[in-house]
Amino acid sequence: MNIPGRGADGQRLTVLKNLTDDQRLWYFRSAWNVAALNCIQPEDAPILDGYRTFLTSNAKTLTATNQRLDRTYQKDFPGRNVGIAERERQMTIVYNYFALPPVRAEFCQAARQVAAAQAAMASPDAAALAAANFGQFETPFEKFFNEYEQYQRDSAAWDAQYGARYGASQPGYVAVQTARLAAVPQAGVSDPAATTLQPLGQAGAVTDPETGASIPVVPVPQDGQSTPVVQPVPESDGKP
Repeated sequence: MNIPGRGADGQRLTVLKNLTDDQRLWYFRSAWNVAALNCIQPEDAPILDGYRTFLTSNAKTLTATNQRLDRTYQKDFPGRNVGIAERERQMTIVYNYFALPPVRAEFCQAARQVAAAQAAMASPDAAALAAANFGQFETPFEKFFNEYEQYQRDSAAWDAQYGARYGASQPGYVAVQTARLAAVPQAGVSDPAATTLQPLGQAGAVTDPETGASIPVVPVPQDGQSTPVVQPVPESDGKP
């Protein structure tokens, strides 16, 4: 898959870059929504419970935020229908971003920490909670992108040294070459189910009643194993 690059300021060019306060709060809600639908292990129960509390305790704040965002899109795009369609498109990208399967375990862990942070608050304050904890949802993805870029560098070095000679027998090399010839999905933008080499279970979606965007529900095996890329050992030339 393709990983989001960085801008001149060093920040990744993702849908989370340069957010307004209203966008940050709404995307925080979106991330938690994805977690509530996709983090379904027994230890994840506080995520759904916390999300329900977040919605009910901050209903007025969230409604006002949603309305302001709607007005912004109506102002920035000609015609009400165009504005609605553009916001739905943008929110679909946001939901796809947070549903990226390889990040699932750490994303769910972050969501549990967010739920705990809310439970520790003396009174509901959605804006304060989002401002203090939005980074919890961002960090697992930044970590994955960094690690994937390192894998790409290591893979390129391995290909250059061993690919022509050993490539056909190395599953990692074959996978890399196949991906280069195919339409590679964009992490954080494309359908999350299309970003894994191994097929996942039946994926689905839930429609966000506020924006009309589709929220991916993508099952990720908890005990899945990846195929290691084995670096071949060059044949000895007989010298010590």
